[in-house]
Amino acid sequence: MLSIIIVSYNVAAIMRDCLHSIVRETSTPHEIIIIDNASTDESCAMVEREFPNVHLIRNRDNQGFAKANNQGLREAKGEYVLFLNPDTIVLDHALDKMLGFLRHNAHIGLLGPHTFNAGGVTTQATALYHPSLMGAFHTHIPLWRLVPFWHPTLLGEYIPEGSGAVDIVKGSCMLMRTALARDIGGMNELYFMYSEEVDLSEAVRKCGLMVYYYAEASIIHLGGASTESVSDAMAIHLYRSMKKFFARRYENSMIALQTLRGILFFGSLWRFVAWKIVGLLGTNSRQSLIKQGNHKAILRWLLSDFQ
Repeated sequence: MLSIIIVSYNVAAIMRDCLHSIVRETSTPHEIIIIDNASTDESCAMVEREFPNVHLIRNRDNQGFAKANNQGLREAKGEYVLFLNPDTIVLDHALDKMLGFLRHNAHIGLLGPHTFNAGGVTTQATALYHPSLMGAFHTHIPLWRLVPFWHPTLLGEYIPEGSGAVDIVKGSCMLMRTALARDIGGMNELYFMYSEEVDLSEAVRKCGLMVYYYAEASIIHLGGASTESVSDAMAIHLYRSMKKFFARRYENSMIALQTLRGILFFGSLWRFVAWKIVGLLGTNSRQSLIKQGNHKAILRWLLSDFQ
């Protein structure tokens, strides 16, 4: 009934916990398909040794998140498909709950659960507003923080107050009907990494179906607590994917793209300076160096090709 697709890249330890949680918390008949993007750790060996029933596909090189998920989608035999990050933990039969809800709501095309940060106590932002230049400005140049009691509604990520329709659900856990996923062409392979859920949610809404946040099912997503591990390349992938999405939304408008470029530039510049000050003060120096490197790489990309 359910095909669970997981894209892995050097995540042996955390993926083991993810797989154990699926086995422990999921009674619905299911298959697990892992697409490994040329990991250099023991991810594949661990899966073969400890989870022999998992369908493992080894890529010779890193195909990116969207393309690898589409590989899994082509292999899926279930009526429903779940795109699940390897750094997640399924809680309290969450997948069973999500599947039961989606089965009885034909008007919903894409479903995402409530998400906790690591530790399972604090809630992680689980939905996003549809991206806009104003939203990008508020997110990357948050002048609103200087004004007490002003909280703009256009910010990107947020925590819904309860179950209901949203613009976009976060990509760490997304459930949909397999037929619909195939009809819309799966994830947009224009993106190597990041922004896939934005495009997928948009495609679902264009089909006249609802994108829905389901608060009654919960998972843990470790990614929200792993900011120190973000590499320079990953940081640039995030901004590059954002640029590609805005290029499509604004039909390659030079004014819109250069406006976005300016927003991202000044957003990264002040963050680089802020992390530099943190480092000079000797506070969290390791993370400061990583963040400085991230924003230096982003600034270099923004000033060069912006491709």
